[in-house]
Amino acid sequence: FNRATQARRQPGSTFKLFVYLAAIRAGMDPSDLIDNTPIEEGSYRPRNAGDQYSDAITLEQAFASSSNVAAVRLYYQLGDAAVIAAARDLGVTSKLPAGDPSLALGTSTMSLLELTSAYAGIAANSFAVEPRAFPREEGGWLDWLIDGESSLPESDHAELEQMLRSAINEGTGKAATLAGPNFGKTGTTQNNRDALFVGYAGDLVVGVWIGNDDNSPLDGITGGGLPARIWRDFMRQALAGTDVVEPASRPDPEGPIQPMDVPDIDDIPLDGVLFEGRDASLRLEDGEVVLSTELGDVPLDIDIEDGNVRIDPDRIEDILDDIVRIRRRD
Repeated sequence: FNRATQARRQPGSTFKLFVYLAAIRAGMDPSDLIDNTPIEEGSYRPRNAGDQYSDAITLEQAFASSSNVAAVRLYYQLGDAAVIAAARDLGVTSKLPAGDPSLALGTSTMSLLELTSAYAGIAANSFAVEPRAFPREEGGWLDWLIDGESSLPESDHAELEQMLRSAINEGTGKAATLAGPNFGKTGTTQNNRDALFVGYAGDLVVGVWIGNDDNSPLDGITGGGLPARIWRDFMRQALAGTDVVEPASRPDPEGPIQPMDVPDIDDIPLDGVLFEGRDASLRLEDGEVVLSTELGDVPLDIDIEDGNVRIDPDRIEDILDDIVRIRRRD
């Protein structure tokens, strides 16, 4: 029994992807406001996790925090046909009952493969994605014309990804955060019977589901907990060495590095332990670096060439005399 391809479980809040896609298609954007107060009327009165409510919040904030009341209000506002159509376009073939507002919270069952494939359609902005065990042979231009794949307008796709990124970086999916661009959504079903995290980064789309075969509740596990951490740890290994995991080196914004990182040798700061309380300077003479300072009361030039240090012989006797005078004073 393959739990990834055969088990049919509730997707929970990962289904909200389709609700918010329908909202974007209807002309809404992530900055639009929606009511996040408790639903007190009607026969269906969902609650937010932890009874966390507020006044109006943006769609982006509602998606990131996985607000249940906001998702149901969007469902009522958009209509079930628009939400179901969004899911169908992304390749969901499982039964999606009309007229049931709980659909917005992911109460209709599907396989993890089906759900992950839908997210893959958003990752590629080419859908519906047909999952395969092996790569298929690339088709010709005629196949490309008649393959029936669709895509979102660039602005709509960017707005949907903006919300998916907020969910993983600022919302319920923080435990899944990677170093580079990452996108995803958490899901937890009633009584913690299912916990999910589905998302993508780099060229990889991954869905994680945790649950019991007898559908018994999990012990305090939510989609933003263990599934998000499993997803993060898997992605770190699978994408090791890419900029998704290890930040890429940033070029110097000032251009090529100057010799010794300063425009002129006189600009090198010498206020360090070795020269504290003494005047010191650097200069170039015939291609050699000369450090000028003083030892006691005697001026001292130190030449540095090819890693060798040379002290002016004319100063050695003065230096020794000065050291003798210092010792006599001590």
